[in-house]
Amino acid sequence: MNRAGALGMALHQTLSFARPMTALSQREAVFWPGCALMGLDPAILLKTAEVLRREEPELGLSACCCGQPSRYLLEKSFPARRDRLAALLERRGVRRVYAACPNCARELEGLTEVRLIWSVLARCIRREDISGSTAAVTIHDPCPLRNQPDELAAARTLLELAGAAVTEPKHSGHRTVCCGNVQMLRTRDPEKSRSLRTARTGEFPQGQPVASCCEGCLDAFRGEGLDTVHLLEVLFGRSKTRGWGNRLAFTRAVRGEGHG
Repeated sequence: MNRAGALGMALHQTLSFARPMTALSQREAVFWPGCALMGLDPAILLKTAEVLRREEPELGLSACCCGQPSRYLLEKSFPARRDRLAALLERRGVRRVYAACPNCARELEGLTEVRLIWSVLARCIRREDISGSTAAVTIHDPCPLRNQPDELAAARTLLELAGAAVTEPKHSGHRTVCCGNVQMLRTRDPEKSRSLRTARTGEFPQGQPVASCCEGCLDAFRGEGLDTVHLLEVLFGRSKTRGWGNRLAFTRAVRGEGHG
């Protein structure tokens, strides 16, 4: 166990479930970016919601944490946080979640209906929406989507629409391999995590950004010095910064739309 990492994630979860960092629309359906993705410029997430609303016009927003780090690192805290999240979803009347994060999608199962956003975006996006300018990428498919062929295909459709030439690593699609952070492995077993990550990054050609629809995977790769770009950045432009400041700004934007 990486003790420093465990302490950092304990702080992360405390902040993530604190009232100032939590906001959820009073709507039947919400767009759920997830903690990692909320670190991007809020404009990227708000543009994503704009496109998704072509399929779900009354779509609200979520600035909530799914609690997955607590499940694997803070077992004593996890049940209360999951119960709190379930109660919040019930109070807000949320029946459907449009999830960007594949790990959030998995964690939210059993609490509400979960739909991944990539097939929806592929159906609803227009060429005039696309403002990114990434010429070529290597695609990394996250583990939780290994058996979701429609979502994997949609990710490639979106990259094609954005004009990005896509390189497929040796293992992709249903054969994809882990970034090294499955179930918070970077903190639980750093050596095993590094071994998995080294094997994965060894499949990527040098000098080409790695693109994925999982910001958690990309964060792991950035820790190894790789250039990365999230699929939403390919579509809507690179985030100028990443971090808690953006997350707080997005939470305020959710409240600014009249949601608590």
